[in-house]
Amino acid sequence: MWLALALLAACGCPDDELPLAVIGVASSLEVCAEVADTEEERRQGLMGHAPLGPGEGMYFDFPVEQEICFYNAGVDFSIDILFADTDGTVVAIERRVPAGDDALRCHGATKQALEVAAGALDDYAIGDALRVR
Repeated sequence: MWLALALLAACGCPDDELPLAVIGVASSLEVCAEVADTEEERRQGLMGHAPLGPGEGMYFDFPVEQEICFYNAGVDFSIDILFADTDGTVVAIERRVPAGDDALRCHGATKQALEVAAGALDDYAIGDALRVR
C-alpha cells in the first residue's frame, strides 16, 4: 500500500476525484492515470477535462474484451489513444487525435485503453505491453 502511494506521489498525479493508477507502456513510459471504472466515467472520459500534462492520462478497463470506440468530441486538446487486450498487449494506437474530433476510432479485442497527451505514444507500437500498478 505504501509503495503504491509513493508511486502515485512520485509521478505527480493530479488531485482528482477519480481513482488513480500508475500505468506502464513497454519498459520506458510511466503514466499517472485517472481510472474511469464506471460506465458513466467511461462515457465522460476527458470531455471538459483540463489538458493532460506530461506523464498524465486516463485509463479505461472495460468489463469484457470487445470492440471499443473512442472519439475526442468535447475535448479541447489532442490525444493519443492506446488499445490493449485482456493480457495487456497493445492491439492498436491512434496518434494525435485532434481536439474536438467526433470521428469514431474503433478497435476489436480491446479490454483496456489509455488516453494521453498527443505525441506521448510516438515511440510505442502494436505488440508492446501495457502494465497497471
